Amino acid sequence: MSVRRKRLTRWLVITGTTAALVAGGWWASLWWAAFNGTMGVPCDQAARFVRAAELPAGTYDRKCTTGQWMSASYDLDFRAPRGETEAWLRASYPEVQLSAEYCVEANDACGRPRLPRPAPFDDTDGHRLADGVRIELAYEDGDVTHVQIHGFTV
Repeated sequence: MSVRRKRLTRWLVITGTTAALVAGGWWASLWWAAFNGTMGVPCDQAARFVRAAELPAGTYDRKCTTGQWMSASYDLDFRAPRGETEAWLRASYPEVQLSAEYCVEANDACGRPRLPRPAPFDDTDGHRLADGVRIELAYEDGDVTHVQIHGFTV
């Protein structure tokens, strides 16, 4: 085998191995993000999963994630003007009772809306919907509400 052919073979082996390791690392990071619930998703997709209306006007600091281990879950985390948030919650979950007594952490109001039973498992596009939803609100200075919603399947 010539020296040139040996160099080419070595270069191809190193390049192929490096590409395989990079692709495997990328796939593993996506798998891990989906496993532990830190995979970013569009907020309209997360809102649809938790059976909520389109996010209220004036939202900012949006962070929506998904995860799946024993069940699928989506989390919405955003800030919005208090009046817009209240109207959005009434439109999304008309019968929810918000109270500080349901809060696990130091939030101002929390609730667990009762979803229709039997739950429609799929939306019109065939995507799975949440079986349960937990809402947590924290009122901040400047008439801002920090909203955290966790939706999950059983």
